[in-house]
Amino acid sequence: MKFFFIGILLGVLTFPALFQTSKPKSRPSASTTKTSATPPVNRVVAAKPKPKATPRRPDEKAEWEKATSIADRTERITALQQFVASFPKSGHLTEASGLIAAARVEAGNEILNTGDLDGAVTLYRAAAAEVPVPVVQGFWDEGLLKIPAILYFRDRRDAAIEIAGLLETKAGTNSIQLLGLANFFLTIEDGTSARRIAEKTIATEPTSAAYRTLGLAERMDFKLEESAVAFQKALELEPDSTASRNGLAEMKRSLGKADEAVTLYRAILEKTPDDKGARTGLVLSLFDDNKRAEAEAEMARALEASSGNVILLGGAAYWYAAHNEADKAVELSRKAIEQNPRFIWSYIALARGLLLQGNAAEAERTLLSARRWGNFPTLQYELAAMRFANGYYREAAEDLSTSFTVKDGEISTLLGGRVTHSSKLFTELVGFERLASIFVPTAADDPEKAAKLAALLALKLELDAAEPNADAVATATDEFVKGSDAMQMYRQLYAASALLEKKIALPKVVELTKAAVPNVDAALGVPNSSIAVMASELYEERRIAGTRSQYVSVPTIQRMTLSAIVRGRIEDISGWTQYQMGAGDEAVIHLRRAVGVLPVDSAWWRSSMWRLGSALAVTGKDAEALDTYVKAYKSAAPDGIHYAVIESLYRRLNGSADGLVEKVGENPMQAVAANGPQPTPDVTAATSAATPSPPPSVTPTPTPVANVTPYPEATATPLPDVTPTPGPTAIPTPTPEPSPAKTPETGTQAATKDLFPPVIITIPSATSAKADAVPTPTPTPEVGDPRPVSSPSPSEQATSAAEVSPCTLTASENTITLRTGGGDLAVIVGREDDAELEGLEATSSSPADVKVYREAIAGVRSRALFVLRSTSDKTGIYQVAFSLPCGKKTVIVNVR
Repeated sequence: MKFFFIGILLGVLTFPALFQTSKPKSRPSASTTKTSATPPVNRVVAAKPKPKATPRRPDEKAEWEKATSIADRTERITALQQFVASFPKSGHLTEASGLIAAARVEAGNEILNTGDLDGAVTLYRAAAAEVPVPVVQGFWDEGLLKIPAILYFRDRRDAAIEIAGLLETKAGTNSIQLLGLANFFLTIEDGTSARRIAEKTIATEPTSAAYRTLGLAERMDFKLEESAVAFQKALELEPDSTASRNGLAEMKRSLGKADEAVTLYRAILEKTPDDKGARTGLVLSLFDDNKRAEAEAEMARALEASSGNVILLGGAAYWYAAHNEADKAVELSRKAIEQNPRFIWSYIALARGLLLQGNAAEAERTLLSARRWGNFPTLQYELAAMRFANGYYREAAEDLSTSFTVKDGEISTLLGGRVTHSSKLFTELVGFERLASIFVPTAADDPEKAAKLAALLALKLELDAAEPNADAVATATDEFVKGSDAMQMYRQLYAASALLEKKIALPKVVELTKAAVPNVDAALGVPNSSIAVMASELYEERRIAGTRSQYVSVPTIQRMTLSAIVRGRIEDISGWTQYQMGAGDEAVIHLRRAVGVLPVDSAWWRSSMWRLGSALAVTGKDAEALDTYVKAYKSAAPDGIHYAVIESLYRRLNGSADGLVEKVGENPMQAVAANGPQPTPDVTAATSAATPSPPPSVTPTPTPVANVTPYPEATATPLPDVTPTPGPTAIPTPTPEPSPAKTPETGTQAATKDLFPPVIITIPSATSAKADAVPTPTPTPEVGDPRPVSSPSPSEQATSAAEVSPCTLTASENTITLRTGGGDLAVIVGREDDAELEGLEATSSSPADVKVYREAIAGVRSRALFVLRSTSDKTGIYQVAFSLPCGKKTVIVNVR
């Protein structure tokens, strides 16, 4: 404690001294110093801190050279980022950011080739965000501008559009860079975005190139008048521009101003006589200007110089078809397809030519082949028109419903799959695609048949409604069947059957059947009468064949047989309609006539016999009804449900089933009881005299013979793997294919094998690399041009042929369209060799937006039914991949 207080005391004494301010003193003299008696005072002096070492500032020049000389890309990016952080005021900052962006693009390109698309997207996105403004033009052209297209055509569409948006902000007001982006949007057929960028460019720098881009964008959105105005302005700003003059000439052609187009094309050829495009345009303009002799002379010279000019061949073929010159249309379109099978308008011209020659069946096959290379509303319409001409009305209606809707008398569609448009006339509506693609102002179409197609579509949509309106159905039916042509009877029978199936407007059905009788002879005189008579019975067979890239060809059937079938069907429909209306006695009369006319033991006869049995039962003639059922049953292989109907009625008449086995044989249901519980048919109502419900009627479904005939290569190119058919009713749930060893023959098998066996024609698929090659996208795609979808990654190609034999998967649809938020569609997947689908998997590119799940088909192993469903409100284009170890099939899903 003593030392503690001493310490405090010293501190108190010393503390003021440390902070005392000394006054300057005069220097004492030596004598004073020596004589002073005062002793020296000891002072406490504070120690001075040692100075800290100042860090050496890095050399900016040396660090820059060091960072930019690093060979490893990842290390170089890190070093450049460190340089930016270390020298925030350096004059190299812009260059450093540019080098970082370039390195990221380079890295993205490299990992893209390994199949890491998501990793590439991350790097590309960072590069687009980091690149400094203004962007060096060389880096823009060779690096950044290529990114959106690279991603878009590798199924990263959202990322492609996002990065294109980033690049647009970087371009600022640079017209060259902005127009480059507009070209990308033209390539992906987004005319709206291309037009927006073109107009943005024009607002700051109204150049000829900007107006040309605007003209292309307007044309892509089917605004032909606006496109012509834009090209006119481009030509005024740059009078020597061949591109502007050519674009204007094309629009003049599409607007029906062929004489002005001729003048424009001649002006081009005066300066550049070897301009192939201008020469082609001149020839086609001369045709449109009704100068046929001059046009054909010019065409001969043009083809002599370039025999493979597909645009000229296809365009001229369509002109001939539009002017009823069938032979020339067929000749030139075949040459065009032989030269290049990808130009879809050549197929349309060929189909129209074949139809004029009376060969609607080959015309349909031609358009099925065309769908391998693309699809758009006009092609759907043309295919429906060919099927309509053949009498395949159900299929024609389904084709139309995939791309068109009807409301308040207006037909609507997405032109080019992109632009909503409506019209009261089919010819006008689909004409926009023709005018924007091949610029031919005259359609190779029949307005009267187009009106009937519109009525057919309206009838289907009304019948498919949750609550069909009987008046609307009757009105659509009248429009569909009216006329005095030889095919009228077939339309009357189709409409009558459709209304009867829905049990709606039954008095109209009676009216139709009565009106059909006097038209039979004329109907049987048409060249395709065999097809038209068999159309409804061949529906399922044709649908299944379509999934196998096959076509069901119907041989010619004797007129007498056709007459029996048609007259029997008329009586059958009449009788069953009377039955549904409660007129049992009248039903019996018509159904007796039906079974007396129809070929015995055919599916039509058998179906009518069952209906006659039901009509007899409802009129109290149970014994005769039983006898009728038994005759129908014994004409085909055993069937459990029909057996149950017979057994119920037999018990009611005889009090027990004694003697039934001797009469009709064993119950086939007992033979399969060991395999598990079977559904018990409700037969009480079927045999009730008060309110009978008929047993299931037999739907004729002919089974073709086994011979397979290749489709001639000279006629058309391969049938596509799939058919775009959006809409929940486009593809019906498939009926399982019966096994000949276990399941009895159904439909018209027994009859058709002897009377008129259809022949399955296989349309070969193009498997060569050349046929499947994807063309490089161009800035001005035409409607119907194919577009690349995706490239297989190395992992998808890794399966060795030595380990797994390759196989080809088929699908009933190649491209489908769904509505957002719940729209769905069934797709049937199989193998070309009909092998089992063990291990088949389905994968959606965006499960959050498009889901895919499998529906079981009992007893069928060579086909699989998948349902594709839109589960969000997001629109866009997606993919669903179906894969086995031996092969893969991709279906494009367009959600709108």
